[in-house]
Amino acid sequence: MPVYARITIPILLILLIGRLAWQSVHSIRGASLSPAHSTATISPAAAPVAPWQRDFSDSLDEASQDISSGNISAAEFAVDRAESILTAARLQGLDTQPPFFMTALAALDRVAQERPQDDRFFDHVAQARVSLAELRSSWVDPAGADAADPPADLHPVRIAAPREIAAHETLGPGQLYGNYLDATLMPDTAEILLPPTTRSLDDAVRVENITISGAAQTLDGIHWRNVTFIGTRLRYESGELDLDNVRFVRCRFGIPSDERGARLATALALGQSSITIQ
Repeated sequence: MPVYARITIPILLILLIGRLAWQSVHSIRGASLSPAHSTATISPAAAPVAPWQRDFSDSLDEASQDISSGNISAAEFAVDRAESILTAARLQGLDTQPPFFMTALAALDRVAQERPQDDRFFDHVAQARVSLAELRSSWVDPAGADAADPPADLHPVRIAAPREIAAHETLGPGQLYGNYLDATLMPDTAEILLPPTTRSLDDAVRVENITISGAAQTLDGIHWRNVTFIGTRLRYESGELDLDNVRFVRCRFGIPSDERGARLATALALGQSSITIQ
């Protein structure tokens, strides 16, 4: 990332968080002063777009205009601003409904297609896509159970160091002697489970029917089934991937800026729980 971006983006992010906080207070005050708000029922389709979502869309529209005028550096900065808006929304815990993610992905795809052979520009769009996936990971369906709540029949197993898994080994409640793998004592960047170095699905390493919390985990080369990650730093290294009913709650993602990474980030942003990449 250029030096100017490393300096300006954090400053921009701080300003965005302040602006989003002000907009939230302003919206609440406006709603409380509106008599119709307490008596009328507004359908979801008629609900106004949140100011921060409008800012996100405007930033990508500005990127398109900059591309049309040949100002690619300005377009990259506009995409970075859109990515910062997503990050600020996640940090602020702003309400985000599923339809927004589909709209945002369509907008990112449109902008990316305007520079299809530009790897540098694709990297900027890819980072925005990952931030969108992280925003989705922070969203919890208010109509459903909170996935961050421990299982009702909680049997925690706490570890303070990585655990190796051999080829053809299955790790589940029976082998773990518990269903909740607590790795919060480990450093944020420490790998929780270590499969064979080949990182191939042919090794038949399986992890299933458990919840994992904290630390970090590389997803490649393991068959994951009925697993929930909570507050984990997930890595994907463009290898073979097999996720079957896997959920991510308040997770961060390290995803490469390539076609495979874009597929995974898109699936995560859409809230898909079953993803296969070979």
